[in-house]
Amino acid sequence: MTNHPPPAVSAAGPPSRRRRWRTVGFLAVCLLVFVLLAGGLYFFAPRSAPPGVTMTDLHGVADLQARFNADRGLPRLIVIFSPT
Repeated sequence: MTNHPPPAVSAAGPPSRRRRWRTVGFLAVCLLVFVLLAGGLYFFAPRSAPPGVTMTDLHGVADLQARFNADRGLPRLIVIFSPT
């Protein structure tokens, strides 16, 4: 057997250090993208609903059915918020 010299370590350090910096860089870029998107949505989103758009508090299925049938021929959107 011949004695081989140990493998040269690159200037960036051992592979674990390079991997750590790559991960930190990736997370920093992800955080920057998130902050930019959240800031853009915060500053450029409408502050209130357009005129004529209201949210109705319904107290039963009969209320929902009456409102749904009253808007026949128009686009309708039903949003259900559940605490669970």
